[in-house]
Amino acid sequence: MKKVFLGIFVLLFLLSSCRVQTEYDFLLPNDEIVEISVVTLHHEDGEVIETEVKKVEDTAAFLEEFKKIGCYVYFGDPTGVTPDETDGTVIKILYQNGEYELINYCGQARYLEERGLVYYAGYYAFDREAFEALIKTYSE
Repeated sequence: MKKVFLGIFVLLFLLSSCRVQTEYDFLLPNDEIVEISVVTLHHEDGEVIETEVKKVEDTAAFLEEFKKIGCYVYFGDPTGVTPDETDGTVIKILYQNGEYELINYCGQARYLEERGLVYYAGYYAFDREAFEALIKTYSE
């Protein structure tokens, strides 16, 4: 019986750390994007404060570069847009209806009209070096 439980535990552990390469699934279709920007996030008293670093001028070119970054789906709990709610620099995608998403290499957050900011929303992770290089390119 112990072997069965051990086998189930090992299987669950392996599944929880599995990842599958995929393409990022945006909150809304790309033709509804009105603005892309690089923003910094600061956490203060339970609030997330967004400060725009720079707007992306050519959204089509940005989206093409974004698609080239390795994107993976992790099977497990979603992560926040910054590790352990630390400060960080992320990509903000704003849509026509006022909703938006914040994307980082390790997770995502989404602002939805009916729910507000949903911080732990992302099951996607990206190649960290490639993601940070993209942010650097568009924030200078």
